Amino acid sequence: MAKIACSVKKAEEIVKSYLKMDRLCGQCRSNLNTALKLLFGIRSGKARLGDLEGLLTLVNRLHLTCHCGQGKRVAPEVMSILREGRDDFIVHIENRVCPASECPPLVLAPCQAACPAGIDIPNYVALVGQGKYAEALQLILEDVPLPGVLGRICEHPCERACRRGEVDAPVSICALKRLAYDQVREIREKINLFSPRPVRKSGKKVAVVGSGPAGLSCAYFLAKKGYAVTIFEAMPQPGGMLAYGIPPYRLPRDVLRDEIARIQALGVEIRLNSPITGEYGIEALLKDGYAAVFLGTGAWKGSIPIPNHECFKGVMDGVTFLRVVNQGLLAGTGQPAVEVSGKKVVVVGGGNVAIDAARVARRLGALEVRIIYRRSRQEMPALDEEIEAAEKEGIILEYLISPTGLGGRDGCVQYVECIRNALSEPDATGRCWPVPIKNSEFKMEADMVIFAVGQEPDLSFITEGPEPPQVLVSRDRIVVNPDTMETSRPGVFAGGDAVTGPASAIKAIAAGKRAAAAIEAYLRGEKPSAAIKYPVKRKVAALMQVTAQEKSCSRAYSFEKQYLPARQDTFDEVMKGLGPEAGAVEAGRCLRCDLCIACGKCVDTCRKVGAEAIQLGYVEGSRGSATDFARPGDRCIGCGSCSVNCPTRAITLSDEGGFREMRMCGGLMSRVELFACRICGQSYATSKHLDFVKERLKDYPSRLHSATEICPACLRRVWAHQVYGREFRPVDWTELVSMVLEPEALEPEKDRAEIFWASREEREVMERIRPQMQKIHDLVSELSTVVHGPGRLALEAGRILKMITDVAEQMNLLALNASLEAVGAGGRGSENSALLNEVQELVAQSARVATEIGVFIHKVKQDTSPGVSDGSFAVGEGLLLALETRKHFNAIVQHIENVVRQVGRVARIAGELGAGQGETVPVEEKSA
Repeated sequence: MAKIACSVKKAEEIVKSYLKMDRLCGQCRSNLNTALKLLFGIRSGKARLGDLEGLLTLVNRLHLTCHCGQGKRVAPEVMSILREGRDDFIVHIENRVCPASECPPLVLAPCQAACPAGIDIPNYVALVGQGKYAEALQLILEDVPLPGVLGRICEHPCERACRRGEVDAPVSICALKRLAYDQVREIREKINLFSPRPVRKSGKKVAVVGSGPAGLSCAYFLAKKGYAVTIFEAMPQPGGMLAYGIPPYRLPRDVLRDEIARIQALGVEIRLNSPITGEYGIEALLKDGYAAVFLGTGAWKGSIPIPNHECFKGVMDGVTFLRVVNQGLLAGTGQPAVEVSGKKVVVVGGGNVAIDAARVARRLGALEVRIIYRRSRQEMPALDEEIEAAEKEGIILEYLISPTGLGGRDGCVQYVECIRNALSEPDATGRCWPVPIKNSEFKMEADMVIFAVGQEPDLSFITEGPEPPQVLVSRDRIVVNPDTMETSRPGVFAGGDAVTGPASAIKAIAAGKRAAAAIEAYLRGEKPSAAIKYPVKRKVAALMQVTAQEKSCSRAYSFEKQYLPARQDTFDEVMKGLGPEAGAVEAGRCLRCDLCIACGKCVDTCRKVGAEAIQLGYVEGSRGSATDFARPGDRCIGCGSCSVNCPTRAITLSDEGGFREMRMCGGLMSRVELFACRICGQSYATSKHLDFVKERLKDYPSRLHSATEICPACLRRVWAHQVYGREFRPVDWTELVSMVLEPEALEPEKDRAEIFWASREEREVMERIRPQMQKIHDLVSELSTVVHGPGRLALEAGRILKMITDVAEQMNLLALNASLEAVGAGGRGSENSALLNEVQELVAQSARVATEIGVFIHKVKQDTSPGVSDGSFAVGEGLLLALETRKHFNAIVQHIENVVRQVGRVARIAGELGAGQGETVPVEEKSA
């Protein structure tokens, strides 16, 4: 057996293996069955934390009450898994996520798994596609506080993981997030965008240092929990790198201010021009009554790898260049903070900061802007759309070039000394490294050089001061506990670029969100739950109902459609968003991987059936496999095998209006006409399916083909009537197909129609008492395996006796009701009276057998030797007990079945009498 990584599945497999053992006492079997139900609930996402505690209690009880010895073996195994994998269990329960992806209902969609903040992408995409923008935005706000910002500047790792990319192109997830924000913002007067303040207040204060994405995120989630949060920001405007690092043409400042205002509406206070340094440092915050402190100060220091760069004017790092320019734009002075007009600018680097610096220089009037990068275009880390925009705006990109020095005159830079590179073979990580080419040195003319090759946190507020730092710093980064986000100073937490180094906004937001959860646990005096490391898989929202053609549409979002060339010389937003119609088309392309986990069972099943209607290349496991969403519409026979074998119910089957519709995650796969049974008139299969079966039976006698025109239920009853008269005996479908039926047996004659109506009534009676019969069967089966513990045997026997008595009483009541119905209809009373006597006699027989079992059990208790120290029966006596119990049980079941058939006959005769006196009414309507 393959190694199981999921702790819950491992525990379930162990319990199942012990349940298969023969020599298992009733107590252990009962406890293990209960444990199996709890484990199944955890694996299916239907459990609560209390169920985990219940499971622990149950395993302890299993060990203490075991009489067969097996429970004492299985309990330590399961308990060990529960203790070692407790975090795994908690994530299953709290997040409804299986970290090992071995529990089908709890497998995350690739996009949500790739999102650092764990946004519920599949559900909000569906809501946007249905035009429910407010609901979509509210769902996004459950995981991130800045949807409008992220809809514009997020690096969208979700799209790189999108499974739709294996078909044609990923879903434009980021653009759909922006659409939700923009649409709701347009109707601000009608919808309250601001989340209401929490009703319950904590009374504890938390200080957040830095108003960048990490700090804003931490403050947002703490404020939603009722904590009083104060943000301390050193700059004159809030937003951190969102305001001072990202140019306005990418992130309009009114959008950023709107997002921050929503956070402030929760009660968050932002103190500007308030650096935490010197005398008023971290310790001062704690002394002022703040119960916890979060450090989200970002990475504001740029780096220049060329020595003696200070000797030349016109040399800057990319972070400083963007900060100075953005600060001037925020101040609204109208004068450029950096003089670039008419200059030749060279930007070194290949990330988004390099692209931003180059495009800003272009807007500030640079004569020529050139980007040099030491690797090739494929290795460039900047976003593809940003690179395309830079090229669109006339920026020159040159690859495989590294700077080696600077040169100039009179203290002003005039050129960059460069060398050309060649890429090495991929290393163990799969990345190629630049290798300088000998004798390839050259000079590149430049009036200004901007180095965007890295940045690091400014931690002087921690490391400088009269007292030694209590917050541990290593390699210019704050050191934190990865499980709790807490620094070496208790009560002080950190996250974002100050901990990880320069990263993306979405990663900083995720760090702030996780830190907020850790701080809340700290303030409650608890350890943070393991669940804070994983996303939350929510229940599937309403699926988009799309056709195969709509599912097959190409990507609606493209750079060419969204780019506004008229704004390339201004700082106005240069990319427009998707419109509602395009957004609906784009959302309809989503494969809903939160529901369809790409297990491939539907494809395999359809292939085994022989239809081969489903062709989904992205689940085939081989590159280049084709996907055809329209293929099922032509080839599907509507057998439903794919739906039955789907472990997550992603494929649904519905019969309406004479047609059977097969849908995968809301997308219409096929719509096939249904065929009605010649006897009962009920639809039971599709015409395509019957044609498919007839084709398979073409080598059999032709008379068999007509058997396919009757539903299996009616065909069984017709065959039973032919062979046994009015007695009903179940028979397998395979046996029916092998028989040679007479053509007249298929005619819907009157008496056979009556058989159908009567059997339907009989089936309803059986369904009413089936749960009780099943309970009796389970209890007697359990009793028959018990060979130990006479005291516990008596307890189980009492339960069985009570259940049998209850069934006997219900039989009596059913017979009486049926008889009263017949008498009320009038006529043929004597026949019904005789029938009632027969029914009551059978009920009396069942009661007598129940009494016999009670007497038998009493005798067994008397015969049990009290002198046996371990309280066990001899093996021979245990075997006799099992055989005798089953014998009596089978007798009771036979009586009950006879009673059911007789009650069905009474109900049928009552229907005939009622029909004879007035308007014809089907028996099923009368019984209802």
